[in-house]
Amino acid sequence: MRFVDTIGGLNEVFTTDIPKGSVVLVTGAAGTLKSGFTFQVLSNYLEQQDEYGLYITLEQSKDNHLQNMDSMGISLSKKLHISDFSDYRVLFDDFSGDFLNILEENIIQFKKNVGDKCTCVAIDSLGALYSLLDLESPVLRKNMYKMLETLRREQFTIFLILEEEKLSGMADSSTGMEGYLADGIIELGLQLKGNVANRYLRVRKMRATSHSMEPWILTVSESGLKVYKGNF
Repeated sequence: MRFVDTIGGLNEVFTTDIPKGSVVLVTGAAGTLKSGFTFQVLSNYLEQQDEYGLYITLEQSKDNHLQNMDSMGISLSKKLHISDFSDYRVLFDDFSGDFLNILEENIIQFKKNVGDKCTCVAIDSLGALYSLLDLESPVLRKNMYKMLETLRREQFTIFLILEEEKLSGMADSSTGMEGYLADGIIELGLQLKGNVANRYLRVRKMRATSHSMEPWILTVSESGLKVYKGNF
């Protein structure tokens, strides 16, 4: 299975698959299905592959996250391990140090425990991660680059969830430093038309991949998320 075959209609947005080893930024305002999109991609992909992955949630507990996914018809693969914030809090009482190093070391240790078949990791979300760090922007960017480069060398495909503070429309193409660190940017948003609001998906960039640049409707069905062409 390809990453782009994990959500109905996503393989129409992409002509070729998301390259393994990529850093993919999934960005958008609150309520645009960023966690659901990322979780469904990883869970469905791993279920059909002889591979394993790690989903790190820094905002919700594991139980709350799974309840949210279940409400959208998204199932959990047994090959996707969920690690919530409380896991790290149990291991490390003091977060005043370099939490990026703590995070990196735990991801690497997870791969050592699982083996080379551990290929995917997701961090949900960068905003929650940044709240644990007391770093100026240039230092933060440098340290983020170091962590991501280490994970690349471990041959992970990495999904990073970033919540935008404002509700941006399709005319807004702004992305902070994370856009420069990522190989791909998948934007999830809300498009208002009169009294109707449609969630949409748009691929802003994806290196070494052929894809549409247009917005596609993203919706929740009984069996998870679906993508289809719409009129905006």
